[in-house]
Amino acid sequence: MKMVKRWVSIVLSTVILSTLVACGAADDKGNTQLAATQVPVGTVQELFGSSLFVGDSIIGGLTNDDLLPEANVMGGLGATVQTTLDNVEEIVSRGPSHVFLSMGQNDLGEPLEEAKNTFEQEYTMLVDCIKELLPAARVYVLSITPIEEASPVSALMNPQIETFNEVLQKMAKEKGVEYIDLAPIFRQHKIQYDEDGSHFTNAFYPILLDYLKEWTDMANQSRGPAVTDPNEAYKAAFSDSVFLGDSLLGALSYLNKLDQANVIAPRGATLDFTLPNVEKLASLVPEHVFILLGSNDIRLSDKQEFVERYRQLIDSIRNKLPKAKLHILSIPPVAEEALKQEPRYADITDFNQALEQLTDEVKVDFVDLSPIFATNKIHYAADGVHFKPDFYPPFLDYLKELVK
Repeated sequence: MKMVKRWVSIVLSTVILSTLVACGAADDKGNTQLAATQVPVGTVQELFGSSLFVGDSIIGGLTNDDLLPEANVMGGLGATVQTTLDNVEEIVSRGPSHVFLSMGQNDLGEPLEEAKNTFEQEYTMLVDCIKELLPAARVYVLSITPIEEASPVSALMNPQIETFNEVLQKMAKEKGVEYIDLAPIFRQHKIQYDEDGSHFTNAFYPILLDYLKEWTDMANQSRGPAVTDPNEAYKAAFSDSVFLGDSLLGALSYLNKLDQANVIAPRGATLDFTLPNVEKLASLVPEHVFILLGSNDIRLSDKQEFVERYRQLIDSIRNKLPKAKLHILSIPPVAEEALKQEPRYADITDFNQALEQLTDEVKVDFVDLSPIFATNKIHYAADGVHFKPDFYPPFLDYLKELVK
Protein backbone atom coordinates (compact mmCIF):
# COMPACT_ATOMS: atom_id res chain seq x y z
CA MET A 1 0.00 0.00 0.00
CA LYS A 2 1.30 3.43 -0.85
CA MET A 3 1.09 6.02 1.92
CA VAL A 4 0.50 9.68 1.23
CA LYS A 5 3.98 11.21 1.16
CA ARG A 6 3.52 14.37 3.14
CA TRP A 7 1.15 15.91 5.63
CA VAL A 8 1.92 18.90 7.79
CA SER A 9 -0.57 20.30 10.29
CA ILE A 10 -0.03 23.97 10.95
CA VAL A 11 -0.41 25.24 14.49
CA LEU A 12 1.06 28.41 16.02
CA SER A 13 2.24 28.02 19.57
CA THR A 14 3.75 30.48 22.03
CA VAL A 15 5.33 28.29 24.63
CA ILE A 16 7.90 29.70 27.03
CA LEU A 17 10.03 27.06 28.73
CA SER A 18 12.53 28.28 31.31
CA THR A 19 14.17 25.05 32.45
CA LEU A 20 17.62 24.51 31.00
CA VAL A 21 19.26 21.18 30.22
CA ALA A 22 22.87 20.10 30.24
CA CYS A 23 24.68 18.82 27.17
CA GLY A 24 24.04 15.14 26.51
CA ALA A 25 26.61 12.54 25.63
CA ALA A 26 27.30 12.13 21.93
CA ASP A 27 26.43 8.91 20.13
CA ASP A 28 28.73 7.24 17.63
CA LYS A 29 28.22 8.82 14.23
CA GLY A 30 28.31 5.76 12.07
CA ASN A 31 27.76 7.84 8.90
CA THR A 32 29.04 6.73 5.52
CA GLN A 33 29.73 8.74 2.38
CA LEU A 34 27.02 8.46 -0.28
CA ALA A 35 28.20 7.28 -3.65
CA ALA A 36 28.60 10.10 -6.15
CA THR A 37 26.11 8.50 -8.49
CA GLN A 38 23.30 8.66 -5.92
CA VAL A 39 23.01 12.46 -5.83
CA PRO A 40 23.85 14.58 -8.90
CA VAL A 41 26.82 16.86 -8.25
CA GLY A 42 25.83 20.49 -7.75
CA THR A 43 22.23 19.87 -6.69
CA VAL A 44 21.02 21.24 -3.36
CA GLN A 45 20.89 17.68 -2.05
CA GLU A 46 24.57 17.26 -2.90
CA LEU A 47 25.61 20.70 -1.64
CA PHE A 48 23.73 20.35 1.64
CA GLY A 49 24.18 16.59 1.96
CA SER A 50 26.38 16.94 5.05
CA SER A 51 24.23 19.69 6.57
CA LEU A 52 21.51 19.48 9.19
CA PHE A 53 18.70 22.04 9.39
CA VAL A 54 17.29 22.20 12.90
CA GLY A 55 14.30 24.09 14.24
CA ASP A 56 10.55 24.34 14.08
CA SER A 57 8.00 23.49 11.41
CA ILE A 58 8.99 26.48 9.28
CA ILE A 59 12.42 25.03 8.56
CA GLY A 60 10.77 21.59 8.45
CA GLY A 61 9.26 22.67 5.14
CA LEU A 62 12.61 21.95 3.50
CA THR A 63 11.44 18.35 3.07
CA ASN A 64 8.40 19.47 1.04
CA ASP A 65 8.40 18.16 -2.52
CA ASP A 66 11.41 16.00 -1.51
CA LEU A 67 13.63 19.09 -1.74
CA LEU A 68 15.90 17.69 0.99
CA PRO A 69 15.85 14.23 2.57
CA GLU A 70 14.30 13.98 6.01
CA ALA A 71 17.71 12.89 7.37
CA ASN A 72 18.97 16.45 6.72
CA VAL A 73 16.11 18.19 8.51
CA MET A 74 14.90 18.26 12.13
CA GLY A 75 11.92 20.59 11.97
CA GLY A 76 9.18 19.96 14.51
CA LEU A 77 5.69 21.40 14.78
CA GLY A 78 5.66 23.77 17.75
CA ALA A 79 9.35 23.20 18.45
CA THR A 80 11.13 25.69 20.69
CA VAL A 81 14.77 26.21 21.57
CA GLN A 82 14.17 24.00 24.61
CA THR A 83 12.82 21.26 22.35
CA THR A 84 16.06 21.37 20.41
CA LEU A 85 18.11 21.28 23.60
CA ASP A 86 16.20 18.20 24.70
CA ASN A 87 17.17 16.51 21.43
CA VAL A 88 20.72 17.75 21.02
CA GLU A 89 22.00 14.15 21.10
CA GLU A 90 20.09 13.50 17.90
CA ILE A 91 21.86 16.40 16.20
CA VAL A 92 25.20 14.98 17.25
CA SER A 93 24.33 11.42 16.20
CA ARG A 94 23.77 12.52 12.59
CA GLY A 95 27.32 13.91 12.41
CA PRO A 96 26.70 16.98 10.24
CA SER A 97 29.57 19.20 9.12
CA HIS A 98 27.20 22.21 8.92
CA VAL A 99 24.35 22.96 11.33
CA PHE A 100 21.72 25.56 10.42
CA LEU A 101 19.60 26.64 13.41
CA SER A 102 16.21 28.20 12.63
CA MET A 103 13.61 28.70 15.36
CA GLY A 104 12.07 31.35 17.56
CA GLN A 105 8.46 32.06 16.66
CA ASN A 106 7.26 29.50 19.20
CA ASP A 107 9.42 31.16 21.87
CA LEU A 108 7.72 34.55 21.56
CA GLY A 109 5.62 35.56 24.53
CA GLU A 110 4.73 38.04 27.20
CA PRO A 111 6.14 39.63 29.23
CA LEU A 112 8.59 40.35 26.43
CA GLU A 113 11.65 40.94 28.59
CA GLU A 114 11.22 37.59 30.35
CA ALA A 115 10.63 35.76 27.08
CA LYS A 116 13.65 37.44 25.50
CA ASN A 117 15.94 36.53 28.42
CA THR A 118 14.77 32.90 28.40
CA PHE A 119 15.25 32.73 24.64
CA GLU A 120 18.79 34.12 24.87
CA GLN A 121 19.79 31.78 27.72
CA GLU A 122 18.45 28.67 26.00
CA TYR A 123 19.83 29.56 22.56
CA THR A 124 23.25 30.28 24.07
CA MET A 125 23.24 26.91 25.82
CA LEU A 126 22.18 25.21 22.57
CA VAL A 127 25.06 26.75 20.61
CA ASP A 128 27.48 25.86 23.41
CA CYS A 129 26.29 22.24 23.40
CA ILE A 130 26.63 21.87 19.64
CA LYS A 131 30.09 23.45 19.60
CA GLU A 132 31.22 21.20 22.43
CA LEU A 133 29.85 17.97 20.97
CA LEU A 134 30.52 18.78 17.30
CA PRO A 135 33.69 20.89 17.47
CA ALA A 136 34.44 20.50 13.77
CA ALA A 137 30.96 21.52 12.63
CA ARG A 138 30.23 24.98 11.28
CA VAL A 139 27.19 26.52 12.99
CA TYR A 140 24.86 29.06 11.40
CA VAL A 141 22.09 30.93 13.20
CA LEU A 142 19.25 31.97 10.88
CA SER A 143 17.13 34.99 11.67
CA ILE A 144 13.50 34.38 12.61
CA THR A 145 11.25 34.88 9.59
CA PRO A 146 8.55 37.57 9.81
CA ILE A 147 4.79 37.12 9.93
CA GLU A 148 2.90 38.14 6.79
CA GLU A 149 1.94 41.80 7.03
CA ALA A 150 -1.68 41.01 6.17
CA SER A 151 -1.96 38.71 9.19
CA PRO A 152 -3.93 40.17 12.12
CA VAL A 153 -1.13 39.16 14.52
CA SER A 154 1.72 40.70 12.53
CA ALA A 155 1.55 44.05 14.36
CA LEU A 156 2.07 42.19 17.64
CA MET A 157 4.52 39.52 16.59
CA ASN A 158 6.83 41.21 14.08
CA PRO A 159 8.21 43.77 16.57
CA GLN A 160 8.93 40.88 18.94
CA ILE A 161 10.63 38.98 16.12
CA GLU A 162 12.84 42.00 15.41
CA THR A 163 13.79 42.15 19.09
CA PHE A 164 14.59 38.44 19.18
CA ASN A 165 16.66 38.74 15.99
CA GLU A 166 18.75 41.46 17.63
CA VAL A 167 19.37 39.02 20.48
CA LEU A 168 20.36 36.30 18.00
CA GLN A 169 22.77 38.54 16.12
CA LYS A 170 24.47 39.64 19.36
CA MET A 171 24.65 36.08 20.72
CA ALA A 172 26.10 34.71 17.46
CA LYS A 173 28.84 37.34 17.46
CA GLU A 174 29.74 36.57 21.09
CA LYS A 175 29.84 32.82 20.44
CA GLY A 176 31.83 33.04 17.22
CA VAL A 177 29.16 31.50 15.00
CA GLU A 178 27.65 32.98 11.86
CA TYR A 179 24.37 34.87 11.86
CA ILE A 180 22.45 34.83 8.59
CA ASP A 181 19.90 37.61 8.13
CA LEU A 182 17.08 36.31 5.92
CA ALA A 183 15.49 39.74 5.47
CA PRO A 184 16.97 40.24 1.94
CA ILE A 185 14.92 37.26 0.72
CA PHE A 186 11.72 39.11 1.56
CA ARG A 187 12.92 42.32 -0.08
CA GLN A 188 14.05 40.61 -3.28
CA HIS A 189 11.16 38.16 -3.74
CA LYS A 190 7.41 38.20 -3.38
CA ILE A 191 7.14 35.42 -0.81
CA GLN A 192 3.90 33.48 -0.66
CA TYR A 193 2.71 32.52 2.81
CA ASP A 194 0.39 29.72 3.81
CA GLU A 195 -3.04 30.59 5.18
CA ASP A 196 -1.76 31.05 8.74
CA GLY A 197 0.54 33.90 7.69
CA SER A 198 3.53 32.32 9.42
CA HIS A 199 4.51 29.30 7.31
CA PHE A 200 5.33 29.37 3.61
CA THR A 201 4.25 27.68 0.43
CA ASN A 202 6.65 25.16 -1.08
CA ALA A 203 7.99 27.75 -3.52
CA PHE A 204 9.80 29.53 -0.68
CA TYR A 205 12.25 26.75 0.07
CA PRO A 206 14.29 26.61 -3.17
CA ILE A 207 14.69 30.38 -2.80
CA LEU A 208 15.90 29.90 0.77
CA LEU A 209 18.44 27.25 -0.20
CA ASP A 210 19.73 29.32 -3.11
CA TYR A 211 20.22 32.24 -0.72
CA LEU A 212 22.03 30.06 1.83
CA LYS A 213 24.16 28.48 -0.90
CA GLU A 214 25.40 31.91 -2.01
CA TRP A 215 25.70 33.35 1.50
CA THR A 216 27.81 30.46 2.77
CA ASP A 217 29.65 29.82 -0.53
CA MET A 218 28.71 26.20 0.13
CA ALA A 219 29.98 25.01 -3.26
CA ASN A 220 33.55 25.89 -2.23
CA GLN A 221 33.36 24.79 1.40
CA SER A 222 34.90 21.62 2.75
CA ARG A 223 32.09 19.19 3.53
CA GLY A 224 32.13 15.95 5.45
CA PRO A 225 30.30 12.68 4.76
CA ALA A 226 26.67 13.00 3.79
CA VAL A 227 24.16 12.62 6.60
CA THR A 228 22.57 9.21 6.20
CA ASP A 229 19.31 7.70 7.42
CA PRO A 230 19.81 4.89 9.98
CA ASN A 231 16.08 4.35 10.45
CA GLU A 232 15.11 2.51 7.27
CA ALA A 233 14.28 -0.66 9.20
CA TYR A 234 11.76 1.17 11.38
CA LYS A 235 10.26 2.97 8.41
CA ALA A 236 9.85 -0.31 6.56
CA ALA A 237 8.37 -2.10 9.56
CA PHE A 238 5.74 0.61 10.10
CA SER A 239 5.16 1.59 6.47
CA ASP A 240 1.51 0.52 6.69
CA SER A 241 0.96 2.10 10.10
CA VAL A 242 -0.02 5.54 11.33
CA PHE A 243 0.84 6.88 14.78
CA LEU A 244 -1.93 9.18 16.01
CA GLY A 245 -1.57 11.31 19.11
CA ASP A 246 0.31 14.19 20.68
CA SER A 247 3.92 15.34 20.71
CA LEU A 248 5.11 12.19 22.48
CA LEU A 249 4.48 10.50 19.13
CA GLY A 250 5.29 13.60 17.10
CA ALA A 251 8.93 13.10 18.03
CA LEU A 252 8.94 10.00 15.82
CA SER A 253 8.89 12.17 12.70
CA TYR A 254 10.91 15.02 14.22
CA LEU A 255 13.71 12.55 14.98
CA ASN A 256 13.27 10.86 11.58
CA LYS A 257 12.48 7.49 13.16
CA LEU A 258 9.41 7.30 10.91
CA ASP A 259 8.36 9.11 7.76
CA GLN A 260 6.22 12.18 8.35
CA ALA A 261 3.36 10.58 6.43
CA ASN A 262 3.15 7.91 9.13
CA VAL A 263 2.72 10.31 12.04
CA ILE A 264 -0.23 12.58 12.89
CA ALA A 265 0.72 13.98 16.26
CA PRO A 266 0.65 17.76 16.79
CA ARG A 267 2.05 19.35 19.88
CA GLY A 268 -0.53 19.76 22.65
CA ALA A 269 -3.06 17.42 21.04
CA THR A 270 -6.00 16.17 23.11
CA LEU A 271 -8.78 13.73 22.27
CA ASP A 272 -11.02 16.62 21.18
CA PHE A 273 -8.26 18.04 19.01
CA THR A 274 -7.59 14.64 17.44
CA LEU A 275 -11.16 13.88 16.32
CA PRO A 276 -10.96 16.25 13.32
CA ASN A 277 -7.81 14.43 12.18
CA VAL A 278 -9.69 11.18 11.62
CA GLU A 279 -10.45 12.26 8.05
CA LYS A 280 -6.74 12.67 7.36
CA LEU A 281 -6.04 9.34 9.02
CA ALA A 282 -8.68 7.63 6.90
CA SER A 283 -7.18 9.06 3.69
CA LEU A 284 -3.94 7.22 4.46
CA VAL A 285 -5.74 3.84 4.69
CA PRO A 286 -3.33 2.31 7.21
CA GLU A 287 -3.45 -1.32 8.26
CA HIS A 288 -2.42 -0.44 11.82
CA VAL A 289 -3.23 2.65 13.90
CA PHE A 290 -1.23 3.29 17.07
CA ILE A 291 -2.93 5.84 19.35
CA LEU A 292 -1.20 7.55 22.26
CA LEU A 293 -3.21 10.30 23.95
CA GLY A 294 -3.87 11.37 27.50
CA SER A 295 -0.85 13.29 28.76
CA ASN A 296 -2.64 16.53 27.88
CA ASP A 297 -6.19 15.32 28.60
CA ILE A 298 -5.35 14.28 32.14
CA ARG A 299 -4.76 17.93 33.02
CA LEU A 300 -8.04 19.05 31.47
CA SER A 301 -10.73 16.42 32.15
CA ASP A 302 -11.77 13.79 34.64
CA LYS A 303 -11.55 10.06 34.07
CA GLN A 304 -15.14 9.63 32.91
CA GLU A 305 -14.86 12.40 30.33
CA PHE A 306 -11.58 10.94 29.15
CA VAL A 307 -13.06 7.48 28.61
CA GLU A 308 -16.11 8.79 26.76
CA ARG A 309 -14.02 10.97 24.46
CA TYR A 310 -11.69 8.06 23.77
CA ARG A 311 -14.73 5.93 22.94
CA GLN A 312 -15.88 8.57 20.45
CA LEU A 313 -12.46 8.58 18.81
CA ILE A 314 -12.37 4.80 18.51
CA ASP A 315 -15.91 4.73 17.06
CA SER A 316 -15.02 7.44 14.56
CA ILE A 317 -11.91 5.60 13.37
CA ARG A 318 -13.73 2.29 13.12
CA ASN A 319 -16.45 3.93 11.07
CA LYS A 320 -13.89 5.27 8.59
CA LEU A 321 -11.41 2.37 8.75
CA PRO A 322 -13.34 -0.80 9.59
CA LYS A 323 -10.45 -3.08 8.57
CA ALA A 324 -7.65 -1.28 10.40
CA LYS A 325 -6.16 -2.80 13.55
CA LEU A 326 -6.28 -0.29 16.41
CA HIS A 327 -3.63 -0.33 19.14
CA ILE A 328 -4.37 1.89 22.14
CA LEU A 329 -1.15 2.72 24.00
CA SER A 330 -1.10 3.37 27.73
CA ILE A 331 -0.27 6.86 28.99
CA PRO A 332 3.44 6.86 29.87
CA PRO A 333 4.58 7.77 33.37
CA VAL A 334 6.21 11.13 34.06
CA ALA A 335 9.32 12.06 36.01
CA GLU A 336 9.07 13.09 39.66
CA GLU A 337 9.76 16.72 38.75
CA ALA A 338 6.74 16.81 36.44
CA LEU A 339 4.54 15.22 39.11
CA LYS A 340 5.50 17.96 41.54
CA GLN A 341 4.57 20.60 38.97
CA GLU A 342 1.28 18.92 38.01
CA PRO A 343 -0.24 16.70 40.73
CA ARG A 344 -2.90 15.39 38.34
CA TYR A 345 -0.25 13.22 36.71
CA ALA A 346 -0.67 11.03 39.78
CA ASP A 347 -3.91 9.84 38.14
CA ILE A 348 -2.10 8.22 35.20
CA THR A 349 -2.45 4.74 36.68
CA ASP A 350 -6.22 5.19 37.22
CA PHE A 351 -6.68 6.59 33.72
CA ASN A 352 -4.78 3.67 32.23
CA GLN A 353 -6.91 1.16 34.13
CA ALA A 354 -10.06 2.84 32.81
CA LEU A 355 -8.57 2.86 29.32
CA GLU A 356 -7.79 -0.84 29.51
CA GLN A 357 -11.36 -1.56 30.58
CA LEU A 358 -12.65 0.47 27.64
CA THR A 359 -10.48 -1.41 25.13
CA ASP A 360 -11.68 -4.72 26.55
CA GLU A 361 -15.27 -3.56 26.19
CA VAL A 362 -14.95 -2.32 22.60
CA LYS A 363 -12.61 -5.16 21.55
CA VAL A 364 -9.51 -3.27 20.50
CA ASP A 365 -5.88 -3.90 21.41
CA PHE A 366 -4.52 -2.32 24.60
CA VAL A 367 -0.73 -1.96 24.71
CA ASP A 368 0.76 -1.54 28.16
CA LEU A 369 3.99 0.44 27.80
CA SER A 370 5.17 -0.14 31.36
CA PRO A 371 7.58 -3.00 30.39
CA ILE A 372 9.63 -0.47 28.41
CA PHE A 373 10.20 1.56 31.56
CA ALA A 374 10.88 -1.56 33.62
CA THR A 375 13.61 -2.86 31.32
CA ASN A 376 15.24 0.37 30.09
CA LYS A 377 16.71 3.41 31.78
CA ILE A 378 14.45 6.08 30.33
CA HIS A 379 15.77 9.61 30.05
CA TYR A 380 13.22 12.40 30.23
CA ALA A 381 13.39 15.79 28.55
CA ALA A 382 13.59 18.92 30.72
CA ASP A 383 9.83 19.04 31.33
CA GLY A 384 9.76 15.51 32.75
CA VAL A 385 6.93 14.49 30.40
CA HIS A 386 8.62 14.16 27.02
CA PHE A 387 11.56 11.88 26.33
CA LYS A 388 15.11 12.09 25.12
CA PRO A 389 15.83 10.55 21.69
CA ASP A 390 17.12 7.28 23.17
CA PHE A 391 13.57 6.38 24.27
CA TYR A 392 12.26 5.82 20.76
CA PRO A 393 14.31 2.82 19.53
CA PRO A 394 13.16 0.57 22.44
CA PHE A 395 9.66 2.01 22.04
CA LEU A 396 9.51 1.03 18.36
CA ASP A 397 11.21 -2.31 18.97
CA TYR A 398 8.52 -3.07 21.54
CA LEU A 399 5.74 -2.28 19.05
CA LYS A 400 7.28 -4.04 16.04
CA GLU A 401 5.92 -7.36 17.19
CA LEU A 402 2.39 -6.06 16.64
CA VAL A 403 2.81 -5.42 12.92
CA LYS A 404 4.42 -8.71 11.90
